[in-house]
Amino acid sequence: MIFVLIIVVGLVLDQLSKWLVVQNLPLGGSVEILGPVLQLHHVRNTGAAWSLFSNSTLGLAVFSLVLLVLLAAWFFLTPAARRGQRLALSVVMAGALGNMLDRFRLGYVVDFLELPHWPIFNVADILLCCGVAGLAILLFLEEKAK
Repeated sequence: MIFVLIIVVGLVLDQLSKWLVVQNLPLGGSVEILGPVLQLHHVRNTGAAWSLFSNSTLGLAVFSLVLLVLLAAWFFLTPAARRGQRLALSVVMAGALGNMLDRFRLGYVVDFLELPHWPIFNVADILLCCGVAGLAILLFLEEKAK
C-alpha cells in the first residue's frame, strides 16, 4: 500500500537525517549550508514546537502515541476514494512517529535545521507541517464544495 510506504520513507528520512547530524556535528555545533539562510545546528529539544512545554518529554511522547492512534483511526475511517486526505494523514503520521521515537528512545528530539528568525526544526517537523497544511486545504476545499 502506497500510504504505508509514505510513512516508512518519511520515518527513515527523518531518523537517518537525525543520525547523520548526531554522528557528524557535536551538540551545539553549527555549520552554514546556504550562508546565513540555512544552517545545521545540532540541538536537543525536550519540548514541543518552539520548545513549548520544555522538559515534558514523557507527556509529549504519550500525547504523540495517542495522536497516532487517533490519526490511524481517522485514516482507516476515511473512504479509499479520498486519496489526498489519506496521503496527508500518512505524512502527518510519519512526522509524528519520527519525533515520538526520539522522545521514547532518547528522552528528547534531535533538531538541526535553522532558518533566520525561526525555531530550529527537523524533517519530522517538516512532514507534520506539510501534512497538516495539506489536510487543512483539502478539508477547506471539501467544505467549500458542499
